[in-house]
Amino acid sequence: MQRILRWLFLIALVVLAACGGGPAAPEPAKIRFGETTCTECGMIISQAKYASSFAYEESEGRFKSLPFDDIGDMLTHMRQHPELIPAGVWVHDYASEEWIDAETAFFVQSGAIKSPMGHGIAAFADKTAAERLAAETAGQVLDWDHLRIEVAMAEHHH
Repeated sequence: MQRILRWLFLIALVVLAACGGGPAAPEPAKIRFGETTCTECGMIISQAKYASSFAYEESEGRFKSLPFDDIGDMLTHMRQHPELIPAGVWVHDYASEEWIDAETAFFVQSGAIKSPMGHGIAAFADKTAAERLAAETAGQVLDWDHLRIEVAMAEHHH
């Protein structure tokens, strides 16, 4: 009897693991630099410092993450696809090139920042670092909400 119970327990564990083991959490897209292409423009993503990603719930508890080569491209895609409700949004820290949460990041927008698609946006985890780049590039420091408004306004005027 003991052996059967242990066997059933092991089967249950395998079945649970196959189901993803609990809720699949949203996470940034796995970008292979030089290979992965941008969801919005189709270009190969080669610069980590400008790469961004957002995840949305594709089905119950299943998330799909989209990669972008430029923060501005991600914002464009979000606006053109309002049905994709972001469950998480990530950008790379311009200095460390680590993934950071877009909602807590500081953004610098400047024509002097040469991002892949020319949106001129860099993201920072650290406000002081953002202010330093803004001073060097005559740019402005924006939080996530203000960045979204600025980019929407800019595209609206084109």
